[in-house]
Amino acid sequence: MFDALHKSLAARQSEAAERDLVVFEIFESAASSMNDEAIDSETARLLREKFGIRRAEFAVILIGKDGGIKLDRKEHTKLDDIFSLIDAMPMRQEEMRQRN
Repeated sequence: MFDALHKSLAARQSEAAERDLVVFEIFESAASSMNDEAIDSETARLLREKFGIRRAEFAVILIGKDGGIKLDRKEHTKLDDIFSLIDAMPMRQEEMRQRN
């Protein structure tokens, strides 16, 4: 699940950046990151705790610019589904109108 989503994000970096997507990759024992910048293991642990992610559990959590959780899935999630959800949000709709 992780590998498929990770590869999709890598192939579609410009689309993620256009949506101001900040990607955290949080692991129990491997190096964790935020937009490819390393974060320490204590921060990773606190994030897993804050969002209720159990040991060895996969999760995709989308947090809107308003700070609210917009998506919380523990199963395979397609990048197109995430982008569609983002594109339907009022702030994103306004950003797209302003760009056009």
